[in-house]
Amino acid sequence: MSKDIKKEKKPFNKKKLKYGSIATVITLFFIAIVVFINLIAGLLTEKKGLKLDLTSQGIYEVSQDTIDYIKNIDTDVEIAVMMNEADIENIRMGDISMGKIIVESLAKYQQNSDHITVNYYNIEENPDIVNKFAEHYNGEIAEGTIIIASGDRVKATSIDTLFSVDTSNYYTTGSYSYTGYKGESEITSAIMSVTDANPVNIAIAAYYNGELIYHSDLGYAMNSLVQLFDKNGYSYEIIDMLTDEISPEVYDMVVLPAPTNDLTDNDIKKFEDFLYNNGNLDKNMIYVADILQRKTPKIDAFLEVWGIKVNGNQVIESSAEMMQQINVARNTYGMSQTVTAPIVSIADSTYSEGLSNTKLPLVAPAAREIELLFEANVDRTTTALLKSSESSILYPLNLTEAQEVDLESLGEETQPAAEEETQEATEFDMENAEKGESVVMALAGKSNVDANDVVHSNNVLVIGGVSFLDPCITGVSTYNNAEFFVNTVNKICGKENSIIIAEKNFESTALDITSSQRNAVMWSVIAIIPLAVAVCGIVVFIRRRNR
Repeated sequence: MSKDIKKEKKPFNKKKLKYGSIATVITLFFIAIVVFINLIAGLLTEKKGLKLDLTSQGIYEVSQDTIDYIKNIDTDVEIAVMMNEADIENIRMGDISMGKIIVESLAKYQQNSDHITVNYYNIEENPDIVNKFAEHYNGEIAEGTIIIASGDRVKATSIDTLFSVDTSNYYTTGSYSYTGYKGESEITSAIMSVTDANPVNIAIAAYYNGELIYHSDLGYAMNSLVQLFDKNGYSYEIIDMLTDEISPEVYDMVVLPAPTNDLTDNDIKKFEDFLYNNGNLDKNMIYVADILQRKTPKIDAFLEVWGIKVNGNQVIESSAEMMQQINVARNTYGMSQTVTAPIVSIADSTYSEGLSNTKLPLVAPAAREIELLFEANVDRTTTALLKSSESSILYPLNLTEAQEVDLESLGEETQPAAEEETQEATEFDMENAEKGESVVMALAGKSNVDANDVVHSNNVLVIGGVSFLDPCITGVSTYNNAEFFVNTVNKICGKENSIIIAEKNFESTALDITSSQRNAVMWSVIAIIPLAVAVCGIVVFIRRRNR
């Protein structure tokens, strides 16, 4: 007997469908949430800078000082980069993504200020943009130029100048290397300059009849001085002491940087007339002395009226605890020289107010002793700003006689020959030399009150050595020299909101692991972890299929 065997039909499982549908909906819902969060995170990252900078010095970030400054500006600023953003991001030097550093750090300016915009231009496709800025800028605008503009005030830098270059091996091996990023300092200082409502104009008397007024070995330190002015919102002009006028209607301050030879009576009168300002005062001066000068009796007489005398001694240190070995840049090739510099201290706390870190040391390499002739005399006063320690001593310098300026032969070389020394070796008993504090930076002042009871004043700042501002010192965050100098000049000029931003050095940290450890990491990444994920996936699949 045969039977029709009917296949049993499984009942429809509504419960399973229900839970399966709910699971699918929940999965899709969470996927949608993840996508939405990712989109929002991307927008916030772009607008608010939420990317994490894991470099030790925060190379992709800007400092809090910069953020605080740009948040308070009330004028619109455009940072115009003359290159496509994508092309900049492709700029690399070895392991350093230089272009990425530029793009990311510039973005921080726009993210932290409603008044700053960053734009990238292809000047071949958009040549009119060059004409727009050329109306207010006399320099060349080419590919790679970065313009910082606010209204008709324009500053410019370039991609190349945003990085520090070590050329110490260039003359021997032909190679050089990028050592750090100084872009924040360049960009922030330019923003400060174009947004300053009351810019201070400085005349720097760096030439005399077309020749450098100071010794050629001091070129790098002098350039550092100029850069400190430029990076802190000061406007400056390099002038020729013989042929240019120092007009009080044009300039607010004049700088006389360590003239190798003495000046004429007419030169001295230029400074006197500038400071007097037709009786209105309110003008300032910086005089920088140096051990590489000849004797300068006319300059000395001018300073003595202000109660200051620069003596023919170099301040050196006898205590190892109060000295530091540092490098200073020398000659036109930028070759560094190791010198022993005394550690000096701030003598008047008024000029330490505003420093970001008063614990950082100040050093005074190759500085001459400054003597204060009086504390107060009628309408003039003197103040010691920096002093050496009680263990310092004075090393006598045998300065050569001043070279008289012959107006009939000014076309001849006025710079001393390289082989000529401005000081000679002297027998000196260091062990028995008298020890004591010595001034290496001082300030002289003069003031009067007009008929409306308004106080008008002059200030003459005297620095014992140009190397106090050597780039090997001012270019690092190890010393307080740069910030103290700028802070002092700011107080003299009544200038506020100036900041010093140190260069960010490139650092590479070696991954110290053995060969076996390296192989273990490699096989874990390319085999063990993927295999474990695959096994887990198969187990989950089989369990769900048999459920």
